[in-house]
Amino acid sequence: MGYASWDRSPYEETLNGARMDEDLRRDWPAFDPRTAGTYRGFGLLNRFLAALPAARRSAHPDASMVAVGPLAGTLVEPHRLGQALGEGSPLERFVRLGGKTLLLGAPLDAVTVLHYAEAVADIPGKRRVSYEMPMPGPDGRTIWEAATDFDSNGILDCFAVEGQPDAVETIARAYVATGRYREGMVGAARCHLFDAQDIVAFGVDWLERQFGSVPESGEDQT
Repeated sequence: MGYASWDRSPYEETLNGARMDEDLRRDWPAFDPRTAGTYRGFGLLNRFLAALPAARRSAHPDASMVAVGPLAGTLVEPHRLGQALGEGSPLERFVRLGGKTLLLGAPLDAVTVLHYAEAVADIPGKRRVSYEMPMPGPDGRTIWEAATDFDSNGILDCFAVEGQPDAVETIARAYVATGRYREGMVGAARCHLFDAQDIVAFGVDWLERQFGSVPESGEDQT
């Protein structure tokens, strides 16, 4: 399974109440997982996977995942707006099914599965965003649907500072320091292989220890 997203995602254009030009909005295509392009920033491998005849792709335009193999359908469906990378998402099913995360030459800020850890960690002050996505309507027309979700560009204010590491990179570096992963070369690419359940559990624990609520006076602190 790979993170494909969509090369026409209007996430930035509609983020937190931003309004698109009406002509542009009217002409924007509805997301079609069968034909939609992939976001180049997430790599050529995901584009290759999406082009495979047997590939299955999830229905969330901006957080679209593509999968191949016997579990592809189980992984990608359902994928609703408002459940981009957290509970109910393909990432949750990937973790529960015992998946492994491979960084094929990608940096440590690209461990997408840690966005699931951000979403489920019990910490206060998590940032949320609103956006709209063009979805296919029953009569063939494009329907713009609004959603809110966790801010994957900075789950807390301290991780949304331009030029500074986000939570994903910070957690990934802390995890690598434990040595609980495999590393090797594929061609000229330095690669990391993580157990998804283990790195997510590490990430949730790390976030809750660093940013969890302080017990009120009189509560059990053991």
